[in-house]
Amino acid sequence: MIRLRWGIVVSGWIALAATALPESSAARVVIVAAFLLVCPGLAAVLLCTGRVLAPEAGRVGILEAAVVTGAISLAISVLVAEALFLGHAFTPVRALLVLAGLTSVAALASTLPRPRGIKRFTPVPSSRPRLGHDDSDRD
Repeated sequence: MIRLRWGIVVSGWIALAATALPESSAARVVIVAAFLLVCPGLAAVLLCTGRVLAPEAGRVGILEAAVVTGAISLAISVLVAEALFLGHAFTPVRALLVLAGLTSVAALASTLPRPRGIKRFTPVPSSRPRLGHDDSDRD
């Protein structure tokens, strides 16, 4: 888990360094796009839950984690870009700088101990039957 956190931290700064590559470089596009689609959301999920996947997660759990991570990443990226646009300060490099900083802080803050009384988010199991598991016909 520590390697994952440090990988998230380093990836933001690698994406920022990739902006020094030529604008039409495929490496620049791939590195920056991968960072924007994965890392801010992954850092936020780690900050909120303390883990990426539930211990009992199967293939559906992995897909769910990927979708949630991608959606949160895009949401954070849009919020940062909107804030910079509203402040008349938007440049792609500046947006990546802010996102790399936020991602680093979120990834490293997830390792800090919580103050007493503040717990991590843990989903409550539902009493409803899962999809595809109809218990009504059992006797």
